[in-house]
Amino acid sequence: MLILLLQAVTKTKHPVVVVGSSCLQREDGAAVMAAVSSIARKAHVSGEVEETWKIVNVLHRVASQVAALDLGYKPGVKTIRENPPKVLFLLGADSGSVTRQDLPEDSLVIYQGHHGDVGAPMADIILPGAAYTEKRGTYVNTEGRAQQTRVAVTPPGMAREDWRIIRAISELAGVKLPYETLDEVRNRLAEVSPNLVRYDEVEEANYSKQVAELFQTVNQALLTEPLVPPQLTVRDFYMTDPVSRASQTMAKCVKAVTEGAQAVDEPTIC
Repeated sequence: MLILLLQAVTKTKHPVVVVGSSCLQREDGAAVMAAVSSIARKAHVSGEVEETWKIVNVLHRVASQVAALDLGYKPGVKTIRENPPKVLFLLGADSGSVTRQDLPEDSLVIYQGHHGDVGAPMADIILPGAAYTEKRGTYVNTEGRAQQTRVAVTPPGMAREDWRIIRAISELAGVKLPYETLDEVRNRLAEVSPNLVRYDEVEEANYSKQVAELFQTVNQALLTEPLVPPQLTVRDFYMTDPVSRASQTMAKCVKAVTEGAQAVDEPTIC
């Protein structure tokens, strides 16, 4: 398959290879990326493809995963299962990747988020945060473009902006973070990853040569299992996140689509 991919890439002037993030989560994820990067580099070296043309693109499937990677985040769910922590802090973690069964009985689980989704029921302590409509927030889309939200409505009840909650925890823990305002938090973001505060801009990032050289050090073989999509259909397409899953209107619309309009009391809302 990789040979066919190489042939296809070198036969066109503007090839585009889209790598789904799910295939990078396989056990041989590093080897997959190394192989694709090598193919892209060969296409550039051959002269068939312009050096400035970006061949490899990674398509992420989780909101703000790009921003997390920009900040230096490294996935650690496997580590949590292998070395269960005494304290687990779920920061808007609602994918269900970790369950109570993965943790010791005396493990303390703290959940910080909004809408009380999948992560909340397993928590010992719940810290209500603000949704994207209730705070000034920074998000990065899949192409690496930093965007921001502004307050449309006030957070309900005791809910607070996420950075304020973490700031308060740091003070109680005796390791007070030096941030008093959101602008100070964003100044720190700029130090860690400057692109996160350059709103509505896309940073140039064509380092195919360097990436190919980096992946040459990967000591991992490709598995014999074929690369196939882990999911071909999305059953509840409009209820795949905490906000839409909490929406009664969206629930009725999904029910109307899957069971027919007669199954919904007010089909006109859909």
